[in-house]
Amino acid sequence: MKGLTITVLFFFSMGAKAQDVARLRSEFVAAASSASAAEKFLQTTSKISASAKPLLVAYRGAALVIWGKYVRGIEDKKKAAMEGIILLESAVAKNPDHVEIRTLRLSIQENSPKILKYKDNIEADRSFVTRTYEELPEGELKSFVAGYLQNGNK
Repeated sequence: MKGLTITVLFFFSMGAKAQDVARLRSEFVAAASSASAAEKFLQTTSKISASAKPLLVAYRGAALVIWGKYVRGIEDKKKAAMEGIILLESAVAKNPDHVEIRTLRLSIQENSPKILKYKDNIEADRSFVTRTYEELPEGELKSFVAGYLQNGNK
């Protein structure tokens, strides 16, 4: 009985984690279009620390950079963006072959203002994401990456 309980809890937690990532994907896409969506995305990621799994750290970093778009004041914009960039780069450094992390960085870099000077990896990320996309199994991740590749820099 104890083994069954552990197995059920394991599968429940795996399902919950998959739902969490699906929510992050959805909120990431929505965040670019409105301040309220960006604030919701920022709130959703607020408990993600720099020591969390790299994918979660990448989403937190993306949320901060996007939030910087809507914050008032140059210093506050820059602070949010730089904090987000540090987290995003940390996630890439920890897991450079993770297509979702690289897709997030590609999106952020393509859409970041020139003043941030955060555009160094666009070509490498686009090449990696495009090449890796073909190898992904059908599912939510492939749809997410395809959505970005089709809509690109918007």
